[in-house]
Amino acid sequence: MEVDPMATKKNQETTLLAQRLQEWTTLRGVQSDPYLRQLIAALTEGKNLHIWAELNPLEYLPHPTSMLHANRSNLVRILTIIRNVLVFAPVALTWAAVGAATKGFAAYTKANGASVVNFLDFWQNGHGFLAAHWRIGSVAQLDFLIILAVIALTLYLSIYGHKFQNLRADQEIVIDQERAEIALEISHALHDKRKITAVTMNQALAGSISRLIVATKNLESAAKEINKLEKKRPRA
Repeated sequence: MEVDPMATKKNQETTLLAQRLQEWTTLRGVQSDPYLRQLIAALTEGKNLHIWAELNPLEYLPHPTSMLHANRSNLVRILTIIRNVLVFAPVALTWAAVGAATKGFAAYTKANGASVVNFLDFWQNGHGFLAAHWRIGSVAQLDFLIILAVIALTLYLSIYGHKFQNLRADQEIVIDQERAEIALEISHALHDKRKITAVTMNQALAGSISRLIVATKNLESAAKEINKLEKKRPRA
């Protein structure tokens, strides 16, 4: 039985396209996309390709995002939340310290009514009624460290966030180009799988006529050139 070389070539093209799509779905993490999953199966089995040929790949292909940039985006989001929470931490810590100092000062004055001491002196020294971590010096030092961390995170997020946006924009361009190339490969591989209808027949006929016209013009040009050469050739 004679094997049709054109059919064999087309089968190889669809097989290679299925492999290409499988690699791309794995690279971009879109293995669960129903269009790609079922299209790969159809290309591998060589079944119902005329149905897929009617679909515009640019409309059905997913818009993947870079997994690396997704991880970076999550990191930026987490650091932003931490920074926003830390902004209010010094105020909350200071008021908690004021509450603890006030409670301790009340106990101190009750136990030592005759002693003369102001609130700031008590907050600084404790006099045995206030834990060391609630004293004004410890709280002020901790507040300073928190504010310093907020400043560092703000600078980091400003610089890194801008850099991330640029990288993300570049990566989106690359992904869009890959997506367009994939769509063209699908359209090219499935173009002749479309069902013959009046529209497709007219398109094919129009294409054939256009190619025939071009070929005719090329032949006319070649004939004119031959005639010119014949006229210039010296006669015996």
